[in-house]
Amino acid sequence: MFKHQVISKTRNKLGLSQSDLSRLTGIRVDMLSRLENGKQINPTLRTLELLAHALQISVAELIDERTITP
Repeated sequence: MFKHQVISKTRNKLGLSQSDLSRLTGIRVDMLSRLENGKQINPTLRTLELLAHALQISVAELIDERTITP
């Protein structure tokens, strides 16, 4: 599972709106909203990569390692 709250926290820290983040990532605003609110819980690796790059963080910072199963 991923840490959905990291998206909005980091986005706000960078002074970005959801629209700004959408333009940077190519991810639709409604999808970003669902991701930030924890309604979309299984984003693709590509989505995580796009978010991490735009938010200037690592993909690992978006993943809750406690929920990874071998």
